[in-house]
Amino acid sequence: MAFNAFELYAKLSLDTGEYEKGLNDASGKTSSFADKLKSGLKTAAKVGAAAIGAAATAVGALAKASLDAYANQEQLIGGVETLFGAGGKSIEEYAASVGKTVEEVKYDYAALMEGQEKVLSNAADAYKTAGLSANEYMETVTSFAAALVSSLGGQTDIAADVANTAISDMADNANKMGTSMESIQNAYQGFAKQNYTINLMSAA
Repeated sequence: MAFNAFELYAKLSLDTGEYEKGLNDASGKTSSFADKLKSGLKTAAKVGAAAIGAAATAVGALAKASLDAYANQEQLIGGVETLFGAGGKSIEEYAASVGKTVEEVKYDYAALMEGQEKVLSNAADAYKTAGLSANEYMETVTSFAAALVSSLGGQTDIAADVANTAISDMADNANKMGTSMESIQNAYQGFAKQNYTINLMSAA
């Protein structure tokens, strides 16, 4: 069969309908896919931005809560140092504040430091012994510490032991009777204010 170049050229030139239809379909599909992809990326970007925003908010809230808890803890430790210790003073500073020599205050200072360290140590273990956080323990102790220390003649080392006994009793009562810890704390604070803390010492 003879090759007819003219016939082939005519066929290719005239029969372009299918080819053009295919191009149009492909173009339409490509355009549709591009639109969908663009839309999807916009949605993903919005969702991503929202998720990042939510995560940033959560991290910010967590960081604030941590800072607040830390600041609260620092304040409570300061309260323990003031009520059971020497107010964060060195022995030299304490001696100067009471107008005595270091030699004259060394036993008193040691007793104050012992009281302070007992409370801080008990606070660190409070989650095991009383089901309280360290902050809750220190908050409770300092709420009735002034009356307690006063009723014990300023003996902060003994006051620390009595306070720990009181908080253990509170935790036991809360567990056995289902009473809220806050109600029991209020009751003990009331007793302390009325100088009934000596009863706690005799019960220890």
